[in-house]
Amino acid sequence: MNFLIQSFPEKSRMQKDCRSIKFDLNDKQAELLTEYAEILSERSLTTNLIGPKESYRLWERHILESISYIQLLDRSSKVVDIGSGAGFPGIVLGILGMDMILLEPRRKRNLFLSHVIERLALEKTEVIPLKIESVDPGILGDQFVARTVASPEVLLELIRRKKEGQSKLVYRVPPDIELTIGNKYIKLECPPLDRQGFLVQYRTCS
Repeated sequence: MNFLIQSFPEKSRMQKDCRSIKFDLNDKQAELLTEYAEILSERSLTTNLIGPKESYRLWERHILESISYIQLLDRSSKVVDIGSGAGFPGIVLGILGMDMILLEPRRKRNLFLSHVIERLALEKTEVIPLKIESVDPGILGDQFVARTVASPEVLLELIRRKKEGQSKLVYRVPPDIELTIGNKYIKLECPPLDRQGFLVQYRTCS
């Protein structure tokens, strides 16, 4: 195992943590998540995908948090990850079997994401090397996820411009941020991580 992820948990610990957020992680998914962590750590030695400190908390801060997004998504519908970066939460959700579109305009990152998808045989996940502003709205679903690419206010406005009717955006917010956006939302506590916060499902007005 790459020395950068020596602290990555064993399968039994991964499954226990997932049960705490009401998700049953199967053996195959656990294996794929571990392989993804290994690829990410290895590639980060030569490509700026994650910082050196992040390699030691991949599970708690990035992967488990990404898994928790599934609680606020319809598992039978397509999901668009806006600004997927190194693959959080998009690659993780793809490993869990979600139908994913990863939007990532930066060349090194979209090449990395394509490599991971091919290596892990994620048949329901694809990368589009564009920003959401440039994507054909016909290929987008009505579910969107994001982490820190932009504020939820900005993302919701971009989604409104692209999609008619009601859509939903699942986004992580820190605990000290007031939820003042004039939209319907559902707030969910993040799983036990090394930082506090909430996952919020915003719904655009239809």
